[in-house]
Amino acid sequence: MRDSEVPDCLQSRVLNLIDAGISINVPYESFLGKKRDVDLLIAPEFSAGEMFETLTLARDYAAAVGKPFPVIDEQVLLDKDWPKDFYVFPGENDQPTIIFMPLFNRINCKDEAEVKARMVEYTTFQSPFSPEKIAALQEIASVNMRNNKDAIVREIQNAATRRQGRRNVTESAL
Repeated sequence: MRDSEVPDCLQSRVLNLIDAGISINVPYESFLGKKRDVDLLIAPEFSAGEMFETLTLARDYAAAVGKPFPVIDEQVLLDKDWPKDFYVFPGENDQPTIIFMPLFNRINCKDEAEVKARMVEYTTFQSPFSPEKIAALQEIASVNMRNNKDAIVREIQNAATRRQGRRNVTESAL
């Protein structure tokens, strides 16, 4: 690309870019591993497909490439048709803790049928969304965050405490 607004250092190179969520539809891969040193991932679940699919794909990816990932209780996966609004998968040692927050859930839908209907109504494969649909989704996501604010703050504090504990162990070993 030649353009006066593009820096010279970028004009002379070939850049290969890929969507970080291409294989899992959520960019978990980008945050896993010791180099990233991530303690907590907050994962609002907005993707199309079966509930928990992105989470289990990320778990399987992590296992295949030897990256740390928390245990996913198989019982939780039974909630796929009518999920809760907030799940915590606690990490141990170098595993990140994952907060998983389904957009449509038991709090904002009356039953499994409504969850399914909303997933169809707001599928990620339609475009463009009307301004009204965008505003409705923003409100639903905002309410989910507000409803779980205390739990999110608690998990941030837990992650910070765990980080500090690892730091203290490392310092005492020196």
